[in-house]
Amino acid sequence: MREVHFEQTSVTSFSVYEFGTGDGPAVAITAGVHGDEQTAIHTAFLLRKALGEQTVLGRIKLIPICNPAAYRNRSRRSPFDGLDMNRSFPGSAQGSPTMQLANALWQETRDAQYIVDLHCCGVEGSTYTLAQYEEYPDLRELAEAIGIPVVIQSGGTSGQLFTESCKVGQKALIIELPGGQPGGMIDVEAAEQCCEALIGYLRYLGVLQGKTQPQEVTFYGKIVTMAAPHPGLFLPEATPGMRCKAGEYLGSFEGTPVTAPFDGVISTISKVRYCFAGERMAAVAPHKTE
Repeated sequence: MREVHFEQTSVTSFSVYEFGTGDGPAVAITAGVHGDEQTAIHTAFLLRKALGEQTVLGRIKLIPICNPAAYRNRSRRSPFDGLDMNRSFPGSAQGSPTMQLANALWQETRDAQYIVDLHCCGVEGSTYTLAQYEEYPDLRELAEAIGIPVVIQSGGTSGQLFTESCKVGQKALIIELPGGQPGGMIDVEAAEQCCEALIGYLRYLGVLQGKTQPQEVTFYGKIVTMAAPHPGLFLPEATPGMRCKAGEYLGSFEGTPVTAPFDGVISTISKVRYCFAGERMAAVAPHKTE
């Protein structure tokens, strides 16, 4: 029996890049839990290159492509069993392929004090940090240390790597980036900016040498989706990442103004398209007051 290998890509293993001697804080940075979220994956590979030129005082574990089968398939879900891995943690060593993979990743990140999971929110989205800062107050300071200007309160959906990690005492959060859907699009500028933010975060944690410059960060509540009430044409005027005031004009739907429901930030807004009933036109997170 002979095996013929026509492509180097493996769909049943993931690569772990480790930096540092272990004398200091332990950090895990993951990407590609959803295979089509390739701005996140690109960020991880940029970070891998940057870390190769740094003196690492603690331990960094970097996993750029957590879900190799979904990555090869350019899909959110696994082509093996159709499961969304980011609803499957901590997984099961005796489960389906996605459950086994989730469990392997879960075990690989157990020794980290800090976890950053990189994701994408689509080509119509913006960059923001997603954290359960209301449930876990320490995450507020860590989100500020990352320095991405927008921090949004997570809905806390179970089965996500970062939510399940927080439950067991790790300090975990997500960075959402534009790009990914559809088809694995990469926003190069967003990836480069995120890589710089992660370098600053690692300096703040004392894993890398150097000082960090404080950045102004604004905290927002849980995202609220603005859905089409019936089929029709949506014409946006606002842009992803834009701050908005209550009543501010965001676009029109079948000639009717679409306005911001409250003061906040637009995390996502659709491009011009015909929307069907229940489809998202925009998503807005409300501004949080102290």
